[in-house]
Amino acid sequence: MTQNQAGSVVLVLGGVVFLLMLISGNPLLSLGHGDTQMRFATRRRRVILEAEEAAPREARSALEALSTIDPRALRDAAFIQTSARVYERLVYAELIRLFPGFSIREEMVDGSDLTIATPDRSMLSVELRELTSPVSAAMVRQILGIAAASVAGALLVSNQRLTRAADDLLRRAQENGSKAFFVQWRDENDTDALKGAVIGALREVGGGGPS
Repeated sequence: MTQNQAGSVVLVLGGVVFLLMLISGNPLLSLGHGDTQMRFATRRRRVILEAEEAAPREARSALEALSTIDPRALRDAAFIQTSARVYERLVYAELIRLFPGFSIREEMVDGSDLTIATPDRSMLSVELRELTSPVSAAMVRQILGIAAASVAGALLVSNQRLTRAADDLLRRAQENGSKAFFVQWRDENDTDALKGAVIGALREVGGGGPS
């Protein structure tokens, strides 16, 4: 028995609404009972715009939280584009941290997103792709084309793994002399893999690199 009847009603009503949110996937915009007002607003556009200006890690955290609260954001073109740009900024920042002695430029060279240049002027083109499914053979063909058109090697960095067909295609191309490479980078846990891929690619194209 309790005298807090209004509070009990709000808790029960709140539980029902959150259950409906879970089932429908729709965000809760407002809920009130008398003088008690609960507000839980998913302001998708505001979060996306703020993510554009925020530091990369903060932006990723905000976008991940948004996608959890508002699953429909994953199908929003603005969300997808911003998430891809945030991923690019994260990889760029990680490369700057890993290779302070290299010149890493955000320029479109040979159709790639970044260019890494060593002090001895060896170069590596880097293509960045945040995807929602494994890297396809078609995308590997793109990186093979970049590598063929460039005097440097080309490294594809993605948050997804290669499909079996893509892996087979890349391996065969490398056996035939292609200077195209791939590494999966999702977050800081993959930093060693990213560093190793850059060093290995530079060695293959004659640039050496830090140990």
